Amino acid sequence: MQCNSTTDHIKQLFQLYHDWRPEKGISTIITTEQAARNDYNLSPSRYVASNDHEPPLPLEEALVLLRQAEEERRAVDHEPDDVLTELGFAGWRTGEYNY
Repeated sequence: MQCNSTTDHIKQLFQLYHDWRPEKGISTIITTEQAARNDYNLSPSRYVASNDHEPPLPLEEALVLLRQAEEERRAVDHEPDDVLTELGFAGWRTGEYNY
């Protein structure tokens, strides 16, 4: 259902709320458990995807991905040091290198 004015939009939102039904890109219905998993954040952007964007990740999932990225970074963090050491900048992190 496409809205052409603010009044139409308000009527549409009222009807969705009154009928207690979700509509893609406009509204959704969540469970208490979903709200709890998201620290009771009821921001519509957390639950209603707009413009065909992916919905936000649940916090637990985002933390797992963050930990994985940090582990990957630590695994390759030594590589710049190795290259700079070969180029004669062995103490570059501490400022103890010689030109």
